[in-house]
Amino acid sequence: MTTYALGSVNGDYQALMTLLDKIAFNPDIDCLWFSGNLAGGPESLAVLRLVKDLGKKAVTVLGNAELQLLQRAAGIVEPSSNDALDDILQAPDREELLKWLRQRGLMHHDSKRNFTLVHAGIPGAWSFSQALTFACEVESALASNKYQAFMENRRQDQTRWHAKLNGWKRLNFIANAYTQMKYCNEQGKLDFQASGAIQNQAEGLMPWYRQPQRGTAHLHILFADDAGFADQPCPGIYPLSSVDKLRVQTVGD
Repeated sequence: MTTYALGSVNGDYQALMTLLDKIAFNPDIDCLWFSGNLAGGPESLAVLRLVKDLGKKAVTVLGNAELQLLQRAAGIVEPSSNDALDDILQAPDREELLKWLRQRGLMHHDSKRNFTLVHAGIPGAWSFSQALTFACEVESALASNKYQAFMENRRQDQTRWHAKLNGWKRLNFIANAYTQMKYCNEQGKLDFQASGAIQNQAEGLMPWYRQPQRGTAHLHILFADDAGFADQPCPGIYPLSSVDKLRVQTVGD
């Protein structure tokens, strides 16, 4: 059995199928780890149906594209010109797919392999146990009757973590860190605008995983490299290219 980790799919069903064919994926014996952003392109509906139908053979964490989809479905945000989500929202199995997404996590950890899967990253100030606990706070909100209120209060209104954060600012920081974090400064302040290669960034900004004394430095972390960091290898860090690059990472096998 082989477990493969994949980067953002971005609604590209054909690229996903080409990649699965390239690795000769066998759902009877293999497993797939998806690092979020399944949706976001013209074939998002087909991608969601495929991954959902894989059942326990697929592990999926949420990305910012899924949170945007859930906000659209809740009537909170207007469609943008390129979000390509209408097919999902008009599908006969819409509610089934949305319920399935709301039950996905922000973080998946395999204790046997010591590999952790997230979409964007884990703030340097958090320990492993804190990361699990904080992810559960948002996951509980998404799966409960707080879902609509959480969607209504989604913001990028908090760039630094501190223990006294509460209410929507707390949930927003956690959700944004797991799904949108790319660059930060040495103190861990997030910069939601910075993206692209390291050499193009303002002085003082670094990839989230380069923050000094990171609390999860002992983990092997897989994440979707949507920033395109173009960084040198970093111990325990496994950036995943989007599936149209036709690359996967095997997970501790």
